[in-house]
Amino acid sequence: MADRRQESPQPPFPPFLNVAPNYEVKTRGYYAWREHGTNDWLLKFTISGRGRVGSVAGDFTLEAGNCILFRPGTPHDYGTHPAFRHWEIAWAHFRPRPEWLELLNWPEIAPGLLQLNLANKAARRQIAYELKQVNTYARGNLPNREAFAMNALERALLLLNAENSRATAYSLDPRIEIVLTQLRAYPAAHHTREQLAVLSGLSVSRFSHLFQAQVSQSPQEFIEFLRIDRAKNLLETTPVPFRVSLPRWGSRTLCTSAAALSCAPV
Repeated sequence: MADRRQESPQPPFPPFLNVAPNYEVKTRGYYAWREHGTNDWLLKFTISGRGRVGSVAGDFTLEAGNCILFRPGTPHDYGTHPAFRHWEIAWAHFRPRPEWLELLNWPEIAPGLLQLNLANKAARRQIAYELKQVNTYARGNLPNREAFAMNALERALLLLNAENSRATAYSLDPRIEIVLTQLRAYPAAHHTREQLAVLSGLSVSRFSHLFQAQVSQSPQEFIEFLRIDRAKNLLETTPVPFRVSLPRWGSRTLCTSAAALSCAPV
C-alpha cells in the first residue's frame, strides 16, 4: 500500500552555499517525509524535548544528545515524538567537502541512517553552539558567509567525531583515495568510469560500487560537485565574468552550475 503522507519540500539552499541549516523548536504534530530523501547529507541534533525517526528497521526515539545523519538518497521520516510537546533541534542539509568523509563514519542503525549518542553534556553544549553558528553565518551578510558557515559545521563534525568510538577505525580505501586525489587535482579534465576504474585497479562495476559506498556519491556526481565548487570560488574571488569562468569546467557543468549558482531561497 502506498504511503499517503504528504511529501515534504526539498531544502532551499541559499545562493552559493553548500549548507542549508536551521535551529528550530518543533511542536507536537510536526513531521517530515521524503520518500527518496535528498541528494545531500542531513544532520539533526536533538537539544531538548524528544523526536522520532522512522526507518526500515523500525522507529527510533531521539532524546537530548542524540545526533542522526542521513546519507544521500535515504528516506526521511522524522518528527516530534507524539508523547512530547516539543523537539528542539539544530540541523543542516550539507554537501561535505571531500576531506570530511572520514568524519561521517558513524554507527549505522538502519540502511543509510547513522547515529551518535552523546552522554557528555559539555560536548552537547559545544556542538549545539557550533550548529547554531552555522545557521547564523549562512543567513548573515558577511562577504565570506559560506566559509564561516562551513567552518562552523566542520568544527561541529570534529567535535562529534571526538565522541565517536569508531573514529579511529575508519579510513578511505586507498584505491578510492588515489581516484579522489586525481579528481581533486584535475576536476576540469574529462574523466570516464573506465579510466577511473583502471586508475583504481578495479573492474568498472566494482569501482562504481566501492566509490558509491565510500563517498556516498557516484563518480560523476562527485566530479560535478568539484567543478561547481571551483567555478563558485572563481566567481567569489576573481573579477572573471560568469560566462567566462564557467565554460572552462565543461559544457555539462556550465548548465548545472548556472542552475546551482543562480538559485534563490524559497
